[in-house]
Amino acid sequence: MVSSVPTWLASLLRPSEVLGCEDASMRAEREYEMPGWCRNLIEAGGLRSGEEVLVFVDEPLVEQGSQLATAVKEAGGRPTFELWAGDRPMTRAPQPILDAAERVTLSFFLSEAPLPAEARARFSVGEKLRGHGGRAIYMGFVTPELLEGELSQPAADLEEPARRLLADLEGSKRIRIRGRAGTDLTLDIEGRSWLTDALGLEDRGFANYPGGEVFVAPLRHGADGVLVADLTVPYTVDGLVDEPVTLRFEAGRVVKISGGRAAQLLRKLVSDAGEGADVIAELGIGLNPTVKPRGHVMLDEKAANTAHVAIGKNTGAYGGDNDAAIHVDCIFSRPEVEADGRRIDLPSTP
Repeated sequence: MVSSVPTWLASLLRPSEVLGCEDASMRAEREYEMPGWCRNLIEAGGLRSGEEVLVFVDEPLVEQGSQLATAVKEAGGRPTFELWAGDRPMTRAPQPILDAAERVTLSFFLSEAPLPAEARARFSVGEKLRGHGGRAIYMGFVTPELLEGELSQPAADLEEPARRLLADLEGSKRIRIRGRAGTDLTLDIEGRSWLTDALGLEDRGFANYPGGEVFVAPLRHGADGVLVADLTVPYTVDGLVDEPVTLRFEAGRVVKISGGRAAQLLRKLVSDAGEGADVIAELGIGLNPTVKPRGHVMLDEKAANTAHVAIGKNTGAYGGDNDAAIHVDCIFSRPEVEADGRRIDLPSTP
């Protein structure tokens, strides 16, 4: 049954869901057709029979959150549905969500309008959940149209390219990554593990949907060179960047950001975020040939023929030790990677 139903949600659910008393005859009176995107998320999360599941969304996605909670119940889970709401930006996750994260073993967080200054609050839910072996899927900047369209299509099978790339990169100490627009960055990753969201979600795992990257958290002092993001920088301009955004790194920190309007907004975001916001956080390499860059960070970073470098927070599931108020992915095209001087073959599309 629905384990917890806030008052604001009760009107959106069928009475039988609220009361938890739907029986077989009542099921027979209706034909439930699970939305494709709900099915994809449930499969990606590896829902187990009888598992307690937290579904939480921001206010624009209340209807979609209700649909997902219903789908979880129909698939044999025990959903709790909560709302990511309060005085935003929130420095702390809502208490009902934190309480549920102590209990459940799987969570889905869908947000149409994530705020950069809420990174710590978002991370805290996942860290609390994974602290007792739970799993989490996060989707940011999603709309009903995207869920009901592209994200309702069958997911790509990325196991083979992900495993191959992980094998090629594992154990490397130094990465040099270049890009078509001018990226030339050297990263120290000694002792850090490469991770992926392209395989099954394991206990204590974290993923986005759709999946499609391998990633690593460089050492906090281990980034030198130039990053040129010619595709997407979230929390700046809508869609693709107005002109390439150039970040110059020295000893792990961004010392200069240049470009057009997107660069101007990124400079302000980093400045306002304070300590740790300018520190290297992540290198990710996209694998998914079905995704095409279009100025949507959660999709573009998964696309084959792209890579991204993030600055800011990388604790928890990322495997790093830099705390910050933000985590910002800067996505660029046509990456080339060397690991300890060896050229790495990357998955690509024509």
